[in-house]
Amino acid sequence: MKTVLITGASGEIGAAVAREFFRAGYAAALAGSAHFENAERLAGELAAHGGVVCAIRADLSTAAGAEALWDEAVRQLGHIDVLVNGAGVSWVGFYDEMTAAEWDKTLAVNLSAAAHLSRFAAKHMLRRRSGAIVNVSSVWGVSGASLEVAYSAAKAGMIGLTKALALELAPNGVTVNAVAPGFIDTKMNAHLSEEDRAALLADIPMHRAGTVEEVAAAVRFLAESDYITGETLVVSGGWR
Repeated sequence: MKTVLITGASGEIGAAVAREFFRAGYAAALAGSAHFENAERLAGELAAHGGVVCAIRADLSTAAGAEALWDEAVRQLGHIDVLVNGAGVSWVGFYDEMTAAEWDKTLAVNLSAAAHLSRFAAKHMLRRRSGAIVNVSSVWGVSGASLEVAYSAAKAGMIGLTKALALELAPNGVTVNAVAPGFIDTKMNAHLSEEDRAALLADIPMHRAGTVEEVAAAVRFLAESDYITGETLVVSGGWR
């Protein structure tokens, strides 16, 4: 049975990714920190339908936390075929008002955690001469966003990590790719006024928000594509 470790599984996109891989027959380790109860609830739901699934509480703000997560996931699943780096936090505000601690946390969870877990995955997958890493970046990592400088920098760094690591691992049959979602219909965007939402949708060529299921399908597509590596698939309805 193929296996997948998904970080950020307590969020809406992470949960959709978990369901996508579950439907494809994967055993899954669902990692979460904030709102960990969501990951536990999802694990219970999938297990009730006959899935092999576990929920793991993870502190991805430190390298030690990332290593502890990896070790526990391998202990429970035996091996990892696919790593999905989906954990993320955002800080919105003027960059000159951001503190050093807020910068460090944003970079730690969004970028450093993915880098640490990818390092552990690389060692594991190179021995097996197979595997896939999919990083969930953002359209802001491609184009940047005012008031989200640290988040944009971290997500851009994730794309750089993807490109470089893909070159190292490709000769041994391991792929590394990224998905860059645009405006996705999640609770995180519920704070937008109707006017702001309408204006944003007017800028999207397809005139609608994306769905978490569309992002999840892109993640699995890249994870199962043996000859695509080092790429960033923007899931944005044409929006940049």
